[in-house]
Amino acid sequence: MSSKRKGKKIFIGLAMVIIFFLVIALLQFLWNELMTDIFGLKSISYWQAFGLFILSKILFGRGFGKPGAGFRQRFKRTDITGEDITEEQKDRLREEWKRRFDNKCGF
Repeated sequence: MSSKRKGKKIFIGLAMVIIFFLVIALLQFLWNELMTDIFGLKSISYWQAFGLFILSKILFGRGFGKPGAGFRQRFKRTDITGEDITEEQKDRLREEWKRRFDNKCGF
């Protein structure tokens, strides 16, 4: 591995660590500015913001895997594209849609 490539990897790793800590500082700032005024909650420290960030990643973001692999990735429908159905099936779908939602959506 060349020294230029090794230097680039070190720079990217260091930048990721700095961004991680800046995100936590941003979380702390936003909490202390917004949540204390809106809901009357207590201010939090940097390490409490760190814990809140970790907890939210565990609960809502599938840990620390690849980004965007949370809710949207789990419920992504790739089997229906609209290109696989015939015109007759599209017409039946439109009629069924109108039958179900005509009065409710104001079509």
